[in-house]
Amino acid sequence: MFPQVTIRHNIGNIIEIPNQLNASVFTYLSNNFPIGATALSVDNAIDFTAGNILLLLGSVGAENAEFIASASHTDQSFVTLATKQPHNRGDLVSQVNYDQIVISKSATKDGTYTVLATLPLFVTQQKTVHFDSIGLTSDFYRLQWKNSQNSYLSPFSLPVSVLSYPTNSVGSVILPVLSAMGVSENDTKITVPFCIGAINDARKYVDMKLFGIRHAWRSEFEHPIKVLAGTNFALLPDDIDFDESDRSLLAARFITSNVLAPFNLRYIDKRSWNQLSFNIGGSKNTTVVAIAATTIPLESAGDFPLGTNAGVAYVATTGFSQTLMQIAYTGVNQDTNELTGVTGITREIPVGTQIWVRPTIAQPFSYTVYDDRIVFDRVIPGSMQGVNIYIDYYRKSGEVTDLYQELKEPYREIYKWYLRYAIKYRKDITLAQSDPDYKKFEELVDALFANLYTGQDTTIITS
Repeated sequence: MFPQVTIRHNIGNIIEIPNQLNASVFTYLSNNFPIGATALSVDNAIDFTAGNILLLLGSVGAENAEFIASASHTDQSFVTLATKQPHNRGDLVSQVNYDQIVISKSATKDGTYTVLATLPLFVTQQKTVHFDSIGLTSDFYRLQWKNSQNSYLSPFSLPVSVLSYPTNSVGSVILPVLSAMGVSENDTKITVPFCIGAINDARKYVDMKLFGIRHAWRSEFEHPIKVLAGTNFALLPDDIDFDESDRSLLAARFITSNVLAPFNLRYIDKRSWNQLSFNIGGSKNTTVVAIAATTIPLESAGDFPLGTNAGVAYVATTGFSQTLMQIAYTGVNQDTNELTGVTGITREIPVGTQIWVRPTIAQPFSYTVYDDRIVFDRVIPGSMQGVNIYIDYYRKSGEVTDLYQELKEPYREIYKWYLRYAIKYRKDITLAQSDPDYKKFEELVDALFANLYTGQDTTIITS
């Protein structure tokens, strides 16, 4: 019933609850609705429960997601309380059982629990968070879902506390070492932040030893990125390990309107990309361009032809509801880098929008990687507006920040040996790296390096 709840301790306890809702039935809005709407038309409401029910408009994590009570409905409409957010045609409408979370607290696992807080689920976020300012590491919490309309409560979750760490967490690595070495919970030198820092040092050491290796535990497959018509790139995820080459990008592909199916797009290096994309020229605007403006300031006007060749440029979209905009111009000011005599601007153009001359607008076949982007050999056509490109890539390992955080690497037990050494070095800075715990850590890292398995074949391309 309940997702994995996280209890973090700093000054008090921070309780984090992932927003995972069970929807019994769903449909879609069939029109656009402003704030304050009380009658919502939908595609099909036949399967929704009759009478007073609780609806979720939008998807969890969306900026306009909200819970709303519905007093009644027909086959294609709902009567609701006034909406607090605007909603668009195609937004999800789900019937849910709960819209609140009740947090109860006890000093012991099997003690008496009293209600600490009743919170609305933070549905525009991925998790609901509560701060217990006087919470102790020894306190336990139990949760219940609640329906605010009828006060119905779910059964209690299992008790959870700061000290109840998953088997693959940072705490499960640190706490056994502290216990084995007889470190007191009140030790002023061997603190939790110190131990977490030591684990991060151990992870960095392993990363440098295995630099650039595609670790299977860092893989992220079938990651979707929506593309914008009129652009020739897609931004790489923030957590990709390498963002200036394809070192961490295993594959990229379209599944909708994919003339390459079932094959991936072909990766090419930047030099090869230059040759394939030689006829794609243009620039980006340096200031906001208003509707009906007659000039466009550019980063560089060098690609735009003068004289009798002047005439047409194409403006990329910056939103998924837009279409590729074709404009006309009659002159180019090379001194000020401006297009002049411009007509056809029907929407505001934000700073940095791609503006093309003589583009090849078609589905991409190839791509390269630089500047945190997947850069295609062709400009995305209007027919592919909002289509996903799916990528397989390898994430950064990142830093751990608390005891509850998951260590996904299967070799995490080797960090215990480094932590043992770090604790001893904290107490005696004259301790040499010939220490048996440090040597054991190095031996285990060397053994790991000698027995790597990535789960992916390495292919050497010679042409």
